Amino acid sequence: MATTWRTWIANVRQGDVYFLLNRLAHSDPTALFYHHNWIDEAVPLYAGTPLSHLGTAGPWLVRAKWQAFSGMAEILDTGPFSDDSWGWAYHSEDSWENQIAHWQKYQLITFEGEERVLRLFDPRVAAVLIPACKPADWSSLLRPLADCCIPSSQGNRVVNRLPSTGYSTVPSRFEPGVHLMQAWNQSEQARRNVADNFQITFWEEYPELALTLDEPPGRLFSLINSCMDDYENDLVDVVWLKNDMFIRYLKNNNLMKNYSGTVNAI
Repeated sequence: MATTWRTWIANVRQGDVYFLLNRLAHSDPTALFYHHNWIDEAVPLYAGTPLSHLGTAGPWLVRAKWQAFSGMAEILDTGPFSDDSWGWAYHSEDSWENQIAHWQKYQLITFEGEERVLRLFDPRVAAVLIPACKPADWSSLLRPLADCCIPSSQGNRVVNRLPSTGYSTVPSRFEPGVHLMQAWNQSEQARRNVADNFQITFWEEYPELALTLDEPPGRLFSLINSCMDDYENDLVDVVWLKNDMFIRYLKNNNLMKNYSGTVNAI
């Protein structure tokens, strides 16, 4: 359900208010939090971990001052961040030290047999995965949370802890279940990520063709999305979209007539 920050933050019975902030967002949300003196405690979660080399690219865990709740909620309800990836919040009664240890443990996961970084601090990711979590996920991955408030362009979404979920630890790397993988692969955010990453790869491999196709600016991205639609209609998994597949689509739809170079596609 959608709710305001004022309503959600006021629910102090759920515990203190914590934020996972993405410092790579534009603008850096920690700057606003420090400017308004909203921070009781804060720590960069990658510090002292195998991801410490990423520096400021990592998330910050922030405990908000209870004295600042009213003013903070009022400002957050104005939508001060233009970047949807700025962060999200949760209530918790767990200790500060336990929460730091928890989030540092779960920043690396096993996904399809490989070690991956879980960017759960990005609300675009959290908005897909957290609602899909089952009791076992709440007892491990989401252990500190009583509930959470995830902002988006469609409004804040509150997700409450599932009833009768205990607390457990994962002895090794957390591995998302099939339900989480399906939720992500079927999400609009996953599709946007595929299109963004593919566009970068295509520019690197075929800069001249990409320049031709991107006239006017933005046309290339639209073509990529149309290509993905076409393959999905044929029940092809676009997560694995490759250059040769895109070029084949362009040729089949006579979209390369203004390009004089040579490319190959199976």
